[in-house]
Amino acid sequence: MNNLSTREIAFLAALNDSQLPKRQEYAEYFRDPAFLRDLYAAVFENDTDSLMAYPDHLRPLIARAEDLRERDLLPFFADTIAAYRQNGTRILPIFDAGYPKRLPEIPDPPLILYQAGREESIAKPAAAVVGTRRISSEGIARTREAVAILVRLGYVIVSGLALGTDTCAHTAALEFGGETIAVLPGDIEAVVPRQNRNLAVAITASGSLLSEITPLTKMHKGRYIERNRITSGLSEGVVVVETAASGGSVRQAEVAFRQGRPVYALKPDDSNTEAMAGYRRLVSSGAVPVESPHDLSQYFGKLQQSPASRATTLADFS
Repeated sequence: MNNLSTREIAFLAALNDSQLPKRQEYAEYFRDPAFLRDLYAAVFENDTDSLMAYPDHLRPLIARAEDLRERDLLPFFADTIAAYRQNGTRILPIFDAGYPKRLPEIPDPPLILYQAGREESIAKPAAAVVGTRRISSEGIARTREAVAILVRLGYVIVSGLALGTDTCAHTAALEFGGETIAVLPGDIEAVVPRQNRNLAVAITASGSLLSEITPLTKMHKGRYIERNRITSGLSEGVVVVETAASGGSVRQAEVAFRQGRPVYALKPDDSNTEAMAGYRRLVSSGAVPVESPHDLSQYFGKLQQSPASRATTLADFS
């Protein structure tokens, strides 16, 4: 990890856990590990001259770093990082070669991620499948059909391990021999909901659990919204199965739109008035209407062939 000390990595974790906006401009600085090393040295050696030399737009970042020093919080984060390593949790700062390649593109990428499971799973093309917790029987069938198609096309299935659609998507991915990534709202070692802890263990056998925060950050409802940017940020596109007009999956779609990720809204059964309202809202906001899960193959098949989604070959230079 670029020969950085545990305290330096803990410093990055503490900054990421704080309420500091994870602006892309900050992330660009931290993509160079030397920036982290130098900032750590300047803050914890109380080098006023070095700190004053940083540009003005980094002042909020420096103020937060000095607050961590004054409150003597770093030892707690260092203990957490050490415990993660001992338990086999992979630590991925934004400058690490294993950090997901697509995430730095988003406006507010995490400065650090924590991964449990297979390293390779977060390096492959992915598709997010999300929807309501109160999924209908028709929605379950559509979710399974959509996942089967995406797995066959070679996509890793990304979702949030919530009850309902998320659970169905993860379970179907495993059942169909695919890989799946669960983006958690909290600490990677405290899986929620409790009902899905066995599923989380199964996911790590072929896929991954991902989190961006440590147990030192208080869990709150906003974390479920904040993690949406990671779910869609990892993905080539987002498939919404069922959602109410004001459901969480509508917020997920809004995040995806801001990131430039396509959103595909599966048309629900006409009798499901709540899901139809959500479907219409998504389509009016720019989502691609999809009549049948089978139609996803034409969209995601093309994504697989796009320059941003495939590896460069010698043919690209001929």
